Amino acid sequence: MSALDAAIWLTAAIAIIIPLAGYALHLHFEAKRQVAIAAETHERERLQARANVLENLSLLAKALQDEQVNPTEGCLRVRVFLDLLDEGVYVNHPDLIIFDRVYQQTKHLATHQERTDLAANERAKQDQEREAIEAEFSSQIQQAAIKLGAFCELQTKQGAEPLFVNAAEGQ
Repeated sequence: MSALDAAIWLTAAIAIIIPLAGYALHLHFEAKRQVAIAAETHERERLQARANVLENLSLLAKALQDEQVNPTEGCLRVRVFLDLLDEGVYVNHPDLIIFDRVYQQTKHLATHQERTDLAANERAKQDQEREAIEAEFSSQIQQAAIKLGAFCELQTKQGAEPLFVNAAEGQ
């Protein structure tokens, strides 16, 4: 192989490799862009889900305050939403702990079809147990409902502090 042939082959190889390298670079930047878009979408969806949970909690707080919902049912629902909010960090919040306490004491009670299927005496027994728990915690539930409404309003206004900070982004 002569030097001229080698130069021709080298030129042909470079002519092929440079466009391929450019295309690979284009794909790399496109992949980074797609990852950034996915991250933004995920964060937007997370914030929307958080806003929805806060809205539902606010409505439940108002319903509990106005006695439009059974206290036990309200506590059970609030407890589920608190578990969903920011990975459950507020379940044991001192102002809101009563919702978990009522939940823990009533979660074994039958609901929906299971309640309908109970014998009348068993249903009456569960009703008495539920009513006793409601009577015991009635004032605490009302106070917690007021605090929950204020909590939701504050969280909605100020937005959430991030749980994790990316030090590389300087946040």
